[in-house]
Amino acid sequence: ALLRHPLLPGTGEVHPCALAVAAGELPVDKGGYARRGGAGLQGLIDLLDSLPDGVSTLDGAEKIASDIAQTLKAARVNDPLFDGEGTPMDPGVLLTPPPGKRARVSVINFIGLAQDEQRQSFVNQLQMSLFAWVKRHPSDRPLGGLLVMDEAQTFAPYGAMTPCTRSTLALASQARKYGLGLVFATQAPKGLHNQIPGNATTQFYGRLNAPVQIATAQEMARAKGGSVSDIARLKGGEFYVATEGQGMVKIHTPLCLTYHPPSPLTAEEVIDRAKRP
Repeated sequence: ALLRHPLLPGTGEVHPCALAVAAGELPVDKGGYARRGGAGLQGLIDLLDSLPDGVSTLDGAEKIASDIAQTLKAARVNDPLFDGEGTPMDPGVLLTPPPGKRARVSVINFIGLAQDEQRQSFVNQLQMSLFAWVKRHPSDRPLGGLLVMDEAQTFAPYGAMTPCTRSTLALASQARKYGLGLVFATQAPKGLHNQIPGNATTQFYGRLNAPVQIATAQEMARAKGGSVSDIARLKGGEFYVATEGQGMVKIHTPLCLTYHPPSPLTAEEVIDRAKRP
C-alpha cells in the first residue's frame, strides 16, 4: 500500500528510488500510508521527510527516510518521466483514427528528453503499454497499427542492454500475432541487436556510405541470394527490398505518405504543436 502510487508513468512499475523502501532499506508499516489517505509521489516524499513516530522500528529510521526523500526529490528534478504530471499514456489514442479518417499518424518527439537513458526509459514504457494494449485489442486485420522507431540501434543495440532492450525484443518476436507491425530504421545495421533482423520478414536497404555498413549489407544480401553492389550510389527513394522467401529487388518508392516539410521542426515549433489540443 505504501508503494501504490509512486509508479513509472503508464507502466505499473515502481520507480527504483521508491523500491528502496520496499527492498528493506527502510522497514515500515506499509499499510499506514494508505490508511491515512496518502496518495501520490509528493505524499510519499512528505511522509519520508517527516517520518511519524511508530512507522518504523529501525534505528536511525528518520535519517534513512530523509535520505530516501532527498533521492526522490532529485529524481523528480533529473527525470521528467518521474514527476507524476502530464497526460497518462494511452496507446489507444495514438493508434485510433479520428471520425471520418482512415488512419492516425502520431509523432513522438524526444526534444524534452536530453539523455539517452531517459529516452530509452520512455520507449520502454511506451512499448510495454503498447504491447499490453494490442493484446487486449487484437486487430481483425493483418496490420492494425505500425510502430516506427528511428535510430533503432540506440534502443536495442548489439552486445549491450538498455532499459528498453527487453521490451523491444518482445515486440519484435510477438507483436505481429496481434496485428501490430514494426519498422526499425537504422543507419548502422551492424549495431542493431541481431534478434531484430532475425525476426524481420521484410528488409529495406537505402544508400549507405560507411564501408563497414556497406559490407554488412552486402553480406546480408548474399545470404538471401542477391547483390547490392551499387548500394552506395542509390538515389532518393531507391531501396533494395528483401521479403520472406525472395532475394533482393531494387525498387523506387515515395519517401513519405504524410506531409513532409523540407527541414525538421525547430524546438520552439515542436513545443508549440505539443501544446495544441
